[in-house]
Amino acid sequence: MANEVVFPDRADLKISEVCELTGVKPFVLRYWETEFPDLAPAKGAGGQRSYTKADVELILRIKHLLYEERFTVAGAKKRLAEEVRPVAQSSATTAVDSPASEKVESTLRVLAETRRELEELVEILKR
Repeated sequence: MANEVVFPDRADLKISEVCELTGVKPFVLRYWETEFPDLAPAKGAGGQRSYTKADVELILRIKHLLYEERFTVAGAKKRLAEEVRPVAQSSATTAVDSPASEKVESTLRVLAETRRELEELVEILKR
């Protein structure tokens, strides 16, 4: 994703702030919450959503998959599941968070993205 988002110093963000940061409308965010189980912001006593930086990063990833890569919602769900699986397996095998394990996770993400791009090229060449 080419656009970098500058996060406020606070740990929690309101839906209006997230919409401004991501360029996604509130009704779209609420819909995505029903479709993507990992997107589940905490809700306060009044039911107001409270988003974390991780939530915003996931929203940006979903937006990228749906709007830029033109995935369907089902396709985006599948892609996210594929991306999470290697990182989850990697995290389970490392007991200590270290710069080396972060580098491994970063490398795995780059490899997953490269694989996705190669798969897209293969599909284009098949046409």
